[in-house]
Parts: sequence; C-alpha cells; structure tokens
Amino acid sequence: MKAIQQIVIYLNILRFFPHLICFSLSKNKSVIKLDLEAYKNEYCINSSLYYSLLHFLFYNRSFRSLFYHRIGNAKWLIQFLGRGMQHLTLTRIPIGSGLLLFHAYGTILNAKSIGKNCRIVHNVTLGDKNGEKPVIKDNVEILTNAVIVGGITIGNNCVIGPGAVVFKSIPDNCVVVGNPAYILKENGVVVNRKL
Repeated sequence: MKAIQQIVIYLNILRFFPHLICFSLSKNKSVIKLDLEAYKNEYCINSSLYYSLLHFLFYNRSFRSLFYHRIGNAKWLIQFLGRGMQHLTLTRIPIGSGLLLFHAYGTILNAKSIGKNCRIVHNVTLGDKNGEKPVIKDNVEILTNAVIVGGITIGNNCVIGPGAVVFKSIPDNCVVVGNPAYILKENGVVVNRKL
C-alpha cells in the first residue's frame, strides 16, 4: 500500500510542481516547514521535506488549504494551483506555525488570531459577534462541533471540548466543556466552575 502511495505521489509531481515553486519562493517558507513538521509528527511520516510536502498536498485537504493560506494573498495563484481540487477556505487571519487541522471541512476559522501549535478538528466555528472576533492563544486544542464566538480570548494550553459553546474568555491551562461552557479543569485540578 505504501509503495502505491509513493508511486501516485511521484506521478503527480508535474501537477504539484507549481506548488513546490511557490513553497521555495514563499516568504512564509519557515512557517510552512513548521506546519509540515507538525503533520509529519502527527501522521508518523518520516521522509524528506519535499516528499512530505507532496504527500500532504496530495492526500490531506486540510493541509493543502493551510498551505494555500500560507503562500500569500495572490488569489489568482491560489485559484490556479487549486483548480480542480476541493479545499477549505481560510480567512486572512494571522495563524501561528504548527497548526494541525483534522478533517476541517465545515470548519469556520473567523478569528482575530490563532496562536502556535493549535489543533482544530471538524465542524468547529470561530466567529464574530458585533464585529468582535476571538483570539486563540498557543497550544490550544479545539474539538468537534465547538463554537467560540465574540471578542474573547482562549488562553494558552486550553482544551475546548466537543460541542462546547464558549462566549466568555478562558484563562490559561483550562479544559472547557458543555453548553453553556464551564471550566472542568484548571491547571490540572477539577474545578467545575461556571464562566
């Protein structure tokens, strides 16, 4: 099976050659490398930089969308590169390096900023309320169907549980669950505290 995947990737080098050029010339090359490392670690892929890039561009729509976001604001280029390929549309927001998107179809990332090393799974909504957008700090994990809305801040090292609906800021090192959301754990201690 792995040999077949490798053959398919090598056969698609011509198709993805413009992507490799964009990567090589991108001002965000170092950030894309960090994203790529996060994906390689998550999926246990141990291969060269360019092979890994081809692998994730071909097999992972979420990575491909993040790649398009990183290469810049050249909409014509993204339309050309993405022709015939489905991908997630990311708004033009500052996103820290090492972002992992898992099956991010149906996900809306409309935040003021997203920090480094965050993990976001499917059907997550980060949205605005009265023109105010959330700030997601570093090392945050947002699980399935979570909704985070308004001008709030999600602190460093937080986990937002599946289906949580968050309308208030969360301090660092918390696990948040429920609708309406409450803090289940803070700094590793169970607190069951309302927001």
